[in-house]
Amino acid sequence: MPALTPRVALLSYDDVPPIGGQGRYAGALEQAMPAFDYEMEVVSARRTPWGPGLRIPKRTRRAPLDFSLWLRRRLPEVATRLRPDLWHALGGPGGVLLFRHPPTAPLVYSANHTYRTAHGRRLATRPLGTIEARAYRFSDHVISISPSTAESLAKDYGVPPSKISVIPVGIATEWMLPGGGYQDRDTMLFVGRLVPIKGVPQFISAFRDLSVKFPNLRAEICGEGPLYNAALATAREFGGRLQVRGRVSEAELAQSYQRSLLMVVPSRFEGLGVVALEAMAAGTPVLATDVPGLTDLKGGGVALVPLDDQPALLTAAAAILGDRAKWEHLSGEARETILERFSWTVVGPQIAEVYRSVLGSKANQVA
Repeated sequence: MPALTPRVALLSYDDVPPIGGQGRYAGALEQAMPAFDYEMEVVSARRTPWGPGLRIPKRTRRAPLDFSLWLRRRLPEVATRLRPDLWHALGGPGGVLLFRHPPTAPLVYSANHTYRTAHGRRLATRPLGTIEARAYRFSDHVISISPSTAESLAKDYGVPPSKISVIPVGIATEWMLPGGGYQDRDTMLFVGRLVPIKGVPQFISAFRDLSVKFPNLRAEICGEGPLYNAALATAREFGGRLQVRGRVSEAELAQSYQRSLLMVVPSRFEGLGVVALEAMAAGTPVLATDVPGLTDLKGGGVALVPLDDQPALLTAAAAILGDRAKWEHLSGEARETILERFSWTVVGPQIAEVYRSVLGSKANQVA
């Protein structure tokens, strides 16, 4: 039988301080779920039961896959040390791939997005998609963070819809407070991994055009990745109006959201887009591409444009930046959407109910 306060072993490649959205999600779960009477124990590439600094062997060119392979061998030892009542794995590309059901306790999987959504039927990633599909099917329940991902789980991977709950990522609204009004903001913002699929070149190209129409507009890029040096070199063309800041602290990131007129998310796909939600919590309108994950955010302070349509991106951005009444309407909608749908006071009880249901079902099977 589960302990009075059930212990959840949270398996995540990323951790705090986060590399991306999944690390932010892991950190938020660790902070939020004790309020619902669950003890959280994080196991990540940077935090294990054996203490920090444990070396994960590099067997592939994918660090998350290396962690998953390491975890495959060590899960029985993790189970012995932590004695969890429940496993919760954060999956998706960049997440944890489980090759078999963890021992001793039921498994909840969170699906940020799927390999099929991210890579289609590419031969190079097809084996990983096969492993991922099997893992979602042998789990006891799957939390999909968006309707788009839930559709892929059922259609592409054959996960029974009855085993899927759509529960979005929660946002700590007490951390991310609204910034100033239209007149107090002057920045166009990008936050994320500096990789091609996140649309960094498209963001810079858009700012180049918009900076002519809006001479007081500035831009910030927050994040790390392979395109960092190229972005830094390009920034020199703008005489300080484009800042490439690299990885920033939580406090600095909050300030970036709060001084931004517009958050631009030109990704080719997202699980849901945590950075978009964080910007919305700060009352910052979001302009994003109409792709899986981001599609689910349409309305409520979010404007969408077709993928690879740079003229549409520029037109939509100019319409928001140049119209104070429109901006104020979107800003108010963005904050209201977060409070109503994505705050931890809304999301936390939904996750707690999944935990309770899975633990109760397993207890009934044992009885």
